[in-house]
Amino acid sequence: MMADFRQHPVVRRAAEEAVPVTMPRDIGAFGFDVPLWMGLGIVGLWATLDAFHERAKLPRPSCPTCAGSCIAIRFASYADTAEKPSLLELEDLRHLHAHNYAGETDDQFFAAKRRHVLINSVGVTLTCGAAFDGRRVQLEAQHLRFYAGVARRVLERFP
Repeated sequence: MMADFRQHPVVRRAAEEAVPVTMPRDIGAFGFDVPLWMGLGIVGLWATLDAFHERAKLPRPSCPTCAGSCIAIRFASYADTAEKPSLLELEDLRHLHAHNYAGETDDQFFAAKRRHVLINSVGVTLTCGAAFDGRRVQLEAQHLRFYAGVARRVLERFP
């Protein structure tokens, strides 16, 4: 539901009626940091997938890319061909947002481990439609909604 918060009629009406004329008519005018909240939503989706996997006591295979047990490798057999790249992105975005980067990388982010999709100074359009410019990604509600749909579909196939 976090992805729908910005679109809620009450929030939209508040932005239209209460924001001064000189400010953009968006909830950001109230101090609501949209990219931060969308990033927290990404972290929540990753945590949900992780918890389901952990509770099922399934093996934690090692990923050849990141050398960890990322959700993309753990859920590979439950994801269809179109969802697998999104899970790789979700893994990278989770690390990006969970470690206080709020959507912006630094050299340490890339030095810590090899990423699946995000590459230092290389722009890419993510499967959700958001653009990563090589240093920064700015997620909006529709992007979070996209990843929530992927997570939901994967979990529906989960035992």
